Amino acid sequence: MRNKILILILIIVVAIAVSAAAGYFYFLQNVKTPLGPASAPKKAFAVLPGQGVKEIAKKLEDEKIIADDFYFEIYAWLSDTEKRFQAGEYELTPAMNIPQIVGILISGKAISQEVRVTVPEGVTFKEIVSRFENSGFKIGDDLPKAGDYKDEFSFLADSPDDASLEGFLFPDTYNFFKKSSADDIFRKFLDNFDKKLSSNLREEIKRQNKKIHETVTMASVIEKEVAKDPDRAIVSGILWKRLAAGMPLQADATICYAKLADFKGCYPIYRDDLDIDSLYNTYKYKGLPPGPISNPGLAAIEAAIFPQESDYWFYLSKPDGETVFSKTLDEHNKAKALYLR
Repeated sequence: MRNKILILILIIVVAIAVSAAAGYFYFLQNVKTPLGPASAPKKAFAVLPGQGVKEIAKKLEDEKIIADDFYFEIYAWLSDTEKRFQAGEYELTPAMNIPQIVGILISGKAISQEVRVTVPEGVTFKEIVSRFENSGFKIGDDLPKAGDYKDEFSFLADSPDDASLEGFLFPDTYNFFKKSSADDIFRKFLDNFDKKLSSNLREEIKRQNKKIHETVTMASVIEKEVAKDPDRAIVSGILWKRLAAGMPLQADATICYAKLADFKGCYPIYRDDLDIDSLYNTYKYKGLPPGPISNPGLAAIEAAIFPQESDYWFYLSKPDGETVFSKTLDEHNKAKALYLR
């Protein structure tokens, strides 16, 4: 009986060893066999700063450079290279096997370096696209909509599906490779917005029974209306108060957006401009505009979330950027006559 048990154990051990050997052989075969023929063309492949092995492997599979991201991940783990990938743009081909690809991606010998693009507070979606195209990036005409990213970014939940990403492209300095796709670029903006709009800020918006979309819309108006941070919370209080009272916002910046979806060459605003038939015209239509008119920075977003109460109902910006506040329309008209004529 004892001999039978020993024989059974031996058979099991041998079976496991054979299975393991077969599995390892199968693994090596997949790792060392390229996806494509030797004639396969080269492709530019970008590893972005902070990308992990899982993201890199998935992207390699999606771009049809490797057959299966699973084997790439396992090989990187077994070869202790999963944390050694270097950001850069590389030339790869499906004719390479996984060890060859890993060797290139950890070498740091990129074919091109990143391009730095600075996007200041208050620029529009249109201006951002122009800025990138002028820097040599290919954005194209088929621009993404809010609905394209709703599954990934919860802050877009109450934005209309066909709305642009205006308001949610967070102003900052970014590094991109020249071959970065429009999706790579806009996703990086949205990732940044997702980090900047903290859970505390989101909870405060919810506590006020407001939506993120309307709050960012208000922030975008504040960003263009007021130059100095200390004045923004007061202007925020005035604008929210006007909404609550059923008054039109009468924000000049919305006229610029209604005219041009831009702010270059917009000023001065003439009396005829106030009659433009656009939902963005907050002189003609009450309530917030349909969506953001610019991409606000964190200071403007916080001002929209934390308005400062005051006795003021009116304001104007002097040519030097200083904000003048008034409690009555009569005071406001006198300020306009003094500073803007």
